[in-house]
Amino acid sequence: ADPRDFDAEHYLPYARGEDLTRRMPLFVRPKERLTRRFIHELMGSHYEGSALSPYEDVGAGSEHSPYRWNGLMWQYKDSMYSNERPIGTQYTTWHMVATVGNASVPGPMRALQWFGLDDSSYSPKIPVHGGAAAVHSSYDDGDCTSRSACRRALGLPGTVTEFSWENAWWVNNVVADVVMTRLDRAAPVVLAARRLLHSQLEADQRHAEDKAARAFARGDDAAGVEALTRLAVHSGAKALDTWVGLWQRLMVLFIDGQVTNLHKPTNQVCGCSKTPAPFTKAWKEKVVSDTGDRYRVPQATTLVLAASSTSPLTPHARPGVPKLDVRGVAS
Repeated sequence: ADPRDFDAEHYLPYARGEDLTRRMPLFVRPKERLTRRFIHELMGSHYEGSALSPYEDVGAGSEHSPYRWNGLMWQYKDSMYSNERPIGTQYTTWHMVATVGNASVPGPMRALQWFGLDDSSYSPKIPVHGGAAAVHSSYDDGDCTSRSACRRALGLPGTVTEFSWENAWWVNNVVADVVMTRLDRAAPVVLAARRLLHSQLEADQRHAEDKAARAFARGDDAAGVEALTRLAVHSGAKALDTWVGLWQRLMVLFIDGQVTNLHKPTNQVCGCSKTPAPFTKAWKEKVVSDTGDRYRVPQATTLVLAASSTSPLTPHARPGVPKLDVRGVAS
């Protein structure tokens, strides 16, 4: 927000519920021109870098999750407490950012909606023009407003209680759920995949709009609408396939609390290596502060480990034997 309209420090007591007389303005000027991509990112944010950031306290866990599973309000003894409701919340069903062209743009392609299902932080958005006549089946709700009986009657894939890999809401959910519990490891991978997908869809959008505009210009409205419809259907299919593949990749990379390096040719079993997800110094301090000596290695054991050829940070106290050196494993 433009600082001439909005003083964050002044309004912070209102946001915290401490001083309700400092009412925030309904509208503010942006300090710079807003882009659709920036709005996408803003809708998936979690108060990063602000006084309301949920990334650092003990509720964030060892991988700094901004999500809290016990609801917005909770009680301890005689006091009430609240969790911040992040902008990009896990409870999101769908989200969208729309752009509207001026009167020089043909009516069917004037309004463009970038539409996404489930969590706005880690789910992709696909381009759907107002004039498109259909969407991919994985995004189709058939005017059911998610009612299960209606979806079943229309033969649409999946409901809120019936999982389907052909349903974009469910597929986006499983990817986001990986990030929510493995944020430090998985979030960068998912956000990079989304940026790449959005760039590809933007290129597809420009191509489709060029084709549709030429059709409308020569009076062939049917061909123009077909080009916009093809884009909507293709974008949904592409997003679904990409996100199914992304979930598979996340499982390989981060299963069982590990980080998998896929490029270790010296490993003749999988060509990979696995290391535990590391604790940050701040999280180690929290654990030690909370548990005292509960997990501290006794001094006598430390001396034995130091004298052995095994690092104290490895999971076994004795030297290991390479699997392929075991008799009978490899010829």
